[in-house]
Amino acid sequence: MATRAAIVAAAAERFAEVGYHGATLSEILARSGVTKGAMYFHFPHKEAVAEVVIAATDAVWGALLADLEARGWDPLRTVVVMTERVVDAVRRDPVARGGVRLLNDVAVKVEHGAAHYRFAEEAVAARLREAAEAGSLRPAVDVAVLARQVATLMAGHHLICDRSGTLDVLPARVAAMWDVLLPLIATDDWLAEYRVST
Repeated sequence: MATRAAIVAAAAERFAEVGYHGATLSEILARSGVTKGAMYFHFPHKEAVAEVVIAATDAVWGALLADLEARGWDPLRTVVVMTERVVDAVRRDPVARGGVRLLNDVAVKVEHGAAHYRFAEEAVAARLREAAEAGSLRPAVDVAVLARQVATLMAGHHLICDRSGTLDVLPARVAAMWDVLLPLIATDDWLAEYRVST
């Protein structure tokens, strides 16, 4: 397990830096510190490593959602915090950063990226539906459209920061996104309470 984890972590870091085609198995091997035999025992080729990094990234998102659900916050606040936690993960967790880079890489199967973004939209939409039922959203808000916009904006901000080497400004970009969105989508009462509590 430790050997496999070391390979996955090393691969994720390298994929995050240079993408799928830029990373070589020899570089991943050198960074992981495991033997060549151990590497090929766990992963017969680079595609297999990439698949496991993507699966590990999916696990990061699942754990993040489970943690947020356990907090018991109102649904709209949960969406905001969810985006903040995603930002934190792609900045600090090499597996999440490498996995997201792979999901956007043209060399990786399209269905992986499609599943990732579908999951993101559905996770946001589920909480926004709850927020609408709780009376936190303005009546004219179309939850499906809003969920799609949140997922798209998050992906766009991440892509711009990742490709320009400015991941350190990603939290500020996402905070500014909410500064624009929340007055348009949240009720005045929810917004007033939110501003007092943050």
